[in-house]
Amino acid sequence: MAKRTLYLLFLGLLFFLPSGALAGETLDTLEQSIEAFLKSPDSRFAPATAARAQAILGAALMADRRHDTKALEESIQAAEATLSDARRLAHDFREKYAGLLQLEQAAVEAMGEVSDPQLNAAKVRVRALAESLERGKLNESVKLAAAAQTAFSKILNSKLVPLLNKTDAALIAASRAGAKRYAPVTYAAAQKWQAGARAYTDGLSKVWPLHPRLGLVLAERAREMAVQVKQWRKHAESHEALVLKARKEQLQIARALGMAVNPDDPAAEVHVNALVRRINDLTSDLERERQIHRKDIARLKQAHAQEMETKLAELRDEMARQQSKQAGELKEAYNIKLERLKAGFHTKLEQETFETRRQQQLHKLFKKGEVKILANLDGSLLIRLSTVKFAPGKADIDQKYFNLLSRVKTGLDKYPERKITIEGHTDNKGDARANQKLSLKRAEAVRDFLIAAGMAAGRLKALGYGEVRPVASNDYERGRSMNRRIDILIQAGP
Repeated sequence: MAKRTLYLLFLGLLFFLPSGALAGETLDTLEQSIEAFLKSPDSRFAPATAARAQAILGAALMADRRHDTKALEESIQAAEATLSDARRLAHDFREKYAGLLQLEQAAVEAMGEVSDPQLNAAKVRVRALAESLERGKLNESVKLAAAAQTAFSKILNSKLVPLLNKTDAALIAASRAGAKRYAPVTYAAAQKWQAGARAYTDGLSKVWPLHPRLGLVLAERAREMAVQVKQWRKHAESHEALVLKARKEQLQIARALGMAVNPDDPAAEVHVNALVRRINDLTSDLERERQIHRKDIARLKQAHAQEMETKLAELRDEMARQQSKQAGELKEAYNIKLERLKAGFHTKLEQETFETRRQQQLHKLFKKGEVKILANLDGSLLIRLSTVKFAPGKADIDQKYFNLLSRVKTGLDKYPERKITIEGHTDNKGDARANQKLSLKRAEAVRDFLIAAGMAAGRLKALGYGEVRPVASNDYERGRSMNRRIDILIQAGP
């Protein structure tokens, strides 16, 4: 048990031992880069290439665990090159199909949070387009791009008119709320978007209005701003409340950033520029801490690698000692097993020689053609009494077969340790049930003869199979004659 535990520990260290701090850092960086690309939107523009980069990374990790430096370097270079290809493919796709991607984004925004089967199907076409370009199937990619563009256009056209109507209503509501006076910039932006969208729907422009919900959002925002400004104008104290609220929020941000401010001082104030400088300083400090952490991690990895190398060397020495000890034990066990095999072989050889002699003696008891002796694979023997015949429908043994059956008894006596089964068989003439009963009576007649000749009744068993076990065709007289028989089975030894 202790040896097995030691061996498993040895394998575990081999599995987790890094090949070196530098290789580990390179692999970590590469793994992070591939994972970042797979999580980015660009991954769908080069799915097969990105998957191949990930597979090569797996090969690099396995090479690192095997301490195969050459394979590790080759795998890292291949993974980096493949990741570079994936990035290039994604960049080229974005440039070549910028208009299609804008349509897709517009369709997504037009649908809002609603899941639409048509939109999902159009997105699938974009992915198929990317895969087609990866495989170099340019003709197919042209068809897929056209199909995707048509699908997105249909979605947008179906959504644009309702959105325009909602935007018209929102602009009217904003105008009534005084947005032209109190939120003129936002209101003008909403009108500009609405004019461009109307020009597209009226056929005056071919430029699709990006961000289909933008006009509606701006119009609603202008109305809300106008309502809020009018409320402020009605209440003069609300302006001071806004200033005090902004001051309070700035002080809260300053305290959260660790700046020394006194919230109880009514004159305390923190300028926005000071907050920005503080945030920049904290960002710089955070980056410096990250660099220090990276160095600490690299140092810990190197120390861990050295520690693992030392433990691995100790385990190798212990394994060598255990293997030397096991070699001696195995040799001793081998010699013992060899002696047992030799003894077993001699015993088996003697047994086989004894069985061969018994079979030879059994054969000598009979003349040619009197019986047929068959040796089965399980060690049993079958004595087929081909010449013993019965009168039709009878089970009486003719006296002329007494001598033959006496010699059969002599042969059976050579196997005193084995059980004997006497089987009766018939052809298919007549009733099957009557044939079975007749075959049993004939087997019992032979059994009774052997008992009368001196054999122990407990060794003998009679069975009647009738016509169900033919050894020849019943279509001919010769075959039927062969099927009418007595078989004596000397069962396999214990």
